[in-house]
Amino acid sequence: MKVEISYRSVAKVLGQLLLVEGAILLIPLVLEILDSEPGWRGFVAGAVLALGVGAVLWRMFRRTPLTLRRREGFMLVSFGWIIFSLIGMLPFLYCAHPLSPADAFFETVSGFTTTGATTIADVEVLSKGVLLWRSMIQWIGGLGILLFMLAVLPSLNEGGGLSVYNAEVTGITHDKLRPRIRYTANCLWGVYGVLTLLLVALLWAGPMNLFDALCHAMTAISTGGFSTRNASIAYWNSDYITGVLTIFMFIGGVNFSLLYGGWKGDWKGLWHNDVLRAYVLMVGVAYVGFLITLLVEGRADNVSHSLFAPLFHVVSTITTTGYTLADFSAWGTFALLLTFLLMLSGACAGSTTGAIKIDRLVALGRNLSNEVKKSVAPKRVYVVRVNGRVVPEDDLARISAFTTIYFVLILIGVLIVTAYGISLDDAFFAVISCVGNNGLGYGLTGAAGGYHLLPDAVKWVLSLMMLTGRLELFSVLVLFFRIFWSR
Repeated sequence: MKVEISYRSVAKVLGQLLLVEGAILLIPLVLEILDSEPGWRGFVAGAVLALGVGAVLWRMFRRTPLTLRRREGFMLVSFGWIIFSLIGMLPFLYCAHPLSPADAFFETVSGFTTTGATTIADVEVLSKGVLLWRSMIQWIGGLGILLFMLAVLPSLNEGGGLSVYNAEVTGITHDKLRPRIRYTANCLWGVYGVLTLLLVALLWAGPMNLFDALCHAMTAISTGGFSTRNASIAYWNSDYITGVLTIFMFIGGVNFSLLYGGWKGDWKGLWHNDVLRAYVLMVGVAYVGFLITLLVEGRADNVSHSLFAPLFHVVSTITTTGYTLADFSAWGTFALLLTFLLMLSGACAGSTTGAIKIDRLVALGRNLSNEVKKSVAPKRVYVVRVNGRVVPEDDLARISAFTTIYFVLILIGVLIVTAYGISLDDAFFAVISCVGNNGLGYGLTGAAGGYHLLPDAVKWVLSLMMLTGRLELFSVLVLFFRIFWSR
């Protein structure tokens, strides 16, 4: 018998969530006021709405004991991200160069989900406050909005924070670093914050000014991909910037629990991790593939083009960051196919990246190998091990279901997008990019175009795709089943 959903607990946490968003909106608001930009109205509207509604919900339900089980966790994660995006879009509606509601919502969802696809044709006309907000929402969304709440709100730890943690953090397993979930959240955010500050310093030491360094540090470590320049990273034409960002994007694709272990001195655990080794191998193989393609196509005309550009593209793509250094669509069909495969793969679970994740691919590959072996020796017992642990049959079934639903979702998205007159190749690329939170564009959405050229209806659909992909499908899709709402 199912227990009734505690809507009062959900409302209480959403109120706290809005109070936090309202406080965060005050940071770019100060910059807008100091620069005498008209966009301050959007930040004020967002802050007042968030703080006002948040205060009302908090006052109404402040005495409600928190009861957060699995269903409350799914509700909080899904509704929390949607509400954060609806309020977070207000600065884009009231800035000096306002966006339409469809564009503003797409931009905000793309930010929070760290997708990086943009509907802004010229980002360089935006004020510093708006540019900072674009970077901040990617940084917050990198590890997760609700994971941020777990770190700053002690009450969630006692009220069932593990349900929220499991509903939002990506992966086939959810390992806690300590028994108390808040300590785990603080550890992850500690690593995240230190890496961000280190990247700010390194970028500032190069040709970037402090503001650009801060914005790109937040969008690189979160593997988000928003840039303050129309030409993205190519604007600086710097091998130093390319190298630094490549390293930190790669780090952003590693499970942050592993990074924390490395920070505490467990370097052996890093290297002996099956998924991390598969990640390194995939990057290396893809890099060689792109390098050979450039040589064959005659595009490796200098050291930068032959060494740095393909590696940057591989890391940017597999980590679903979406930074661009060159027009990869001009590298040939094979390079485009490799890009597709990297976009589908993604990096490690427990990182800031999107897509299917290498963990699932490793498990599926080993399970497939076992099934082939069973055809020869059906009486033998085979198990799937990932990182030395046996993956239970239930988890294997869930991984298979996830992968199947992932591709079905892509097909549904392509059907909808092509119904609005978008070509098949453009539709496939845009949908895969959005579901996988990648942000790269091709053809209509590529270097010569942009996501702003898509019909508004398609932007709303792709926004939903981004949210569904970021929340690992089940957290969103389960809301559409009657069994979820039944008592």
